[in-house]
Amino acid sequence: MGYEIILQDAPKNYTFDQDKIISPSETVRRFREKAAALDLDILSRTRRIDNGRLDIPVFYSECGADAKRVTGTNKQMGKGGTPEQSEASAVMELVERFSFFSFAEDEKNFIHATPEQLGEKALDYALITQSVHDDEAEALKVKPIFDSLPLQWTKGYDLTDKKEVNIPFNWFYMINEFNGPSAGNCTEEALTQGICELVERHVSSRVSREKLKVPGIRLDSFKDPLIRELLAKYETQGIRIYASDLSLDTGIPTIAVLAWDPATFPDTSEIVWTAGTAPSPEKAMGRALTEVAQLAGDFNSGSNYVASGLPKFTDIDAARYITHPETMVDAADLPDLSADNMKVEVENLIRILADKGFHLLSICTTHPGLDIPAYYTIMPGAHFRERADEASVGMFAARLITENSHPILAIDQLDELESLIPGQYYTSFYKGLMFSALEEGEDAIKQFRAALERGPARRNLPDICSHMAAAQKDLGLLDPALETCQIGLNADPQRPDILNTAGACCFMKKDFKTAVTYFERALDVDPSLAINYANMGSCYRELKEPVLAIKFYEMALTIDPSIEFARDNIKKLKK
Repeated sequence: MGYEIILQDAPKNYTFDQDKIISPSETVRRFREKAAALDLDILSRTRRIDNGRLDIPVFYSECGADAKRVTGTNKQMGKGGTPEQSEASAVMELVERFSFFSFAEDEKNFIHATPEQLGEKALDYALITQSVHDDEAEALKVKPIFDSLPLQWTKGYDLTDKKEVNIPFNWFYMINEFNGPSAGNCTEEALTQGICELVERHVSSRVSREKLKVPGIRLDSFKDPLIRELLAKYETQGIRIYASDLSLDTGIPTIAVLAWDPATFPDTSEIVWTAGTAPSPEKAMGRALTEVAQLAGDFNSGSNYVASGLPKFTDIDAARYITHPETMVDAADLPDLSADNMKVEVENLIRILADKGFHLLSICTTHPGLDIPAYYTIMPGAHFRERADEASVGMFAARLITENSHPILAIDQLDELESLIPGQYYTSFYKGLMFSALEEGEDAIKQFRAALERGPARRNLPDICSHMAAAQKDLGLLDPALETCQIGLNADPQRPDILNTAGACCFMKKDFKTAVTYFERALDVDPSLAINYANMGSCYRELKEPVLAIKFYEMALTIDPSIEFARDNIKKLKK
């Protein structure tokens, strides 16, 4: 029998919060029972982390030693309208990540071959082209290069055409990354979550990139008792909520919620903008409202969240097209694909996306020991906000070449790609990366400059500027590096890598106060980057403020204990 995903009847037995086949408390009990039977340390503990102001529960599932090693993270967050659902969500997030990365690191799941070697057994090239929104004629020009790429293939299932397929796992992971993994109490639950996440990211990307004017949704039109209870909790604390219909033309309900607290913004809170997708509008709203609580830190804790599907507003006036929409609709006006049987919901999702020209591919990533259904679902043609504009088969082929070949060989292959489609910015960009890897900084800078002169899309400028500025810094060209950083920041002010390079240049120029401002800005964008806390510590060390220096070094080590210079400086400062 070939590789197949067979949908079974899955009646909903729990619907108060999210739609599930079993209650959240039973979900947690089953997981703990299965995890305890394994010779693996997956879950250390779960704990509630919200401070209670909103009274909307947020949980952590803290990774055990084996889960930390496999996932590369210490914890997963969970959300829900009740403590039980929030804890279950945190646990299943851990299952999803642990299963996915366990699958990805197990070579028995893959074969390594070029598309040419697989021949007709390879995934249809049309889906490869669609995955990066490439022009068909342009994609055909670079097909000889693509056909020669060694790729990592695994068995998957085409949910749309109901057939086994060979999927180039590393190609789609390069494009999708963490978008698409899911886990659930049954196959149908997991697939629903994975498909809805892809749709959510797709429409969020389109709305944010194109600044689409979407309808607002009247809050009093929601009828679900839990939704009304959640809205009341926000209102009680004076937090303003705006709901928008992001469904666009998908036929699948996606609701975005923008929330902010005029009393605490910007001192101890942020403007939060996030979305939820589900088969029904009410459940989509529930996902969005609880996601806001997960990201917001009760709107009084000074927490910073990392934007994903939708960007982060730093000025409420910039969000006026969301807070003051031209049209308003009721929740009942949104599409509704819900059914009492989750199998029917999955079939509805597959069918309506097929009508829109989307194929759904899925890889079973269920961990054999846990035996909790987990999948990696792929929707070629879906948009992702984090991905570069003007993507193409050529661009991603160039990236794979640089990742999988020795720099000298990669430069030859990039020259061949250049001969097939001359004048593309990305061939110069990736050649610049290869010269940087060979520590040939001057040649790298020439290539990065050529990439800039070839007119890349504005959203692609920061990547080029980031690497070019780093190369200039390494050669001691500090003022040119700062100029390059500014070009990148003009295109995207929220690039922590560029802010870090700018801070490092100022530090090397002994302008420690300016360096601090750059590192602070980098931490505002991404508070999880330990190196910037350490860099702040070094700035305060040079500014003769040892107490602050030790504080920031210790914060860095809390996140990343491997930063030795932070530990060494603490010892010196304490002496």
